[in-house]
Amino acid sequence: MKILFCGLKYEYGKPHLGLSAIEYSTFYETLKRMPGVECDFFGMDEKILEVGKGVVDAELIKTVEETKPDLLFCFLFTDQLKIETIEYITKNTKTKTFNWFADDHWRFPVYSRFWAPAFSFVSTTDSKAVPKYQALGVKNVIKTQWAANTQVYKPQDLAKDSGKYKITFVGANYGNRSEYVENLKAQGLPAEGFGNKWPAGRVSQEQMLEIFSFSKINLNFTETPYMTAKDRLKVLAKLFVKKQSDKYEFNAHRIVDNFKSALGTQRRQIKGRTFEVPACGGLLMTGGADNLEEYFVSGKEVIIFKDREDLAKKCKYYLEHEDERKAIAKAGYERTIKEHTYEKRFTEIFKAMGLV
Repeated sequence: MKILFCGLKYEYGKPHLGLSAIEYSTFYETLKRMPGVECDFFGMDEKILEVGKGVVDAELIKTVEETKPDLLFCFLFTDQLKIETIEYITKNTKTKTFNWFADDHWRFPVYSRFWAPAFSFVSTTDSKAVPKYQALGVKNVIKTQWAANTQVYKPQDLAKDSGKYKITFVGANYGNRSEYVENLKAQGLPAEGFGNKWPAGRVSQEQMLEIFSFSKINLNFTETPYMTAKDRLKVLAKLFVKKQSDKYEFNAHRIVDNFKSALGTQRRQIKGRTFEVPACGGLLMTGGADNLEEYFVSGKEVIIFKDREDLAKKCKYYLEHEDERKAIAKAGYERTIKEHTYEKRFTEIFKAMGLV
């Protein structure tokens, strides 16, 4: 199968931030190594820097018509392309078109629903989005989920385990995350955050993998960045103004869609860390999220907590019950390797498309 992957080459389209972790380093690299797949990369941001935004659409059409891929696999971020470009490829070539829509919990009303009809197939990680797509007449919608890139996320060398990692969280400090960690510390539990705006600061990828592998308990918070009163004010501001292509535009004429999007930011959703921690052999203790229990059994493969006090109670318990903690971590690892890799996800998608 011949695939042309279309996405951002650089993180948020900015070369100084390095290669994009999802689009290039995970999706493209996974597709490239799958048996029976020949995959090329079309970096929208890179092409815009080379030829300009007004020419990138013609470049994509030209690339598809010359290389004739079986599938144009897109991970669209915003408005780097025109909808008409995807519509042209879908209707006028033999190439099937597909887009992986991210964050449909809040992006569906303001983004996904406008683009989806242009594609042959689309996917969503939102359990409630499938009927919304179907109501638009988009019948070829595939329910999927994030996963683990097991070429990167895997158990680390136990000889490097210093024993210093007890209860940890790796990720930016926003929303209510610090309140959870501070509550654990106030109860005498050895909790620490790593990443932007935490006292310990950011860590390298190598250290992150060691934290995931060696921590007694790895925390995962499923709230969006918009859970505090201050951040909710920012969401309300977006009812009237939005940022598009680095410019702010008046957007009040879409206030109903914007309001639906604002409500969606309050829903808790699965993120990559949900699968990356178990893939490293670590115990995941996570807040609840949309359809999380479709992927892991709570109490047997991961631990789900309800609130700050429930989190503290469960952290105390599993620090004191080592055998149970290890058994759950082991079961979470085995489930992830068996079912929750990107190779598995993509194979399921290709089957749904009739490509394999």
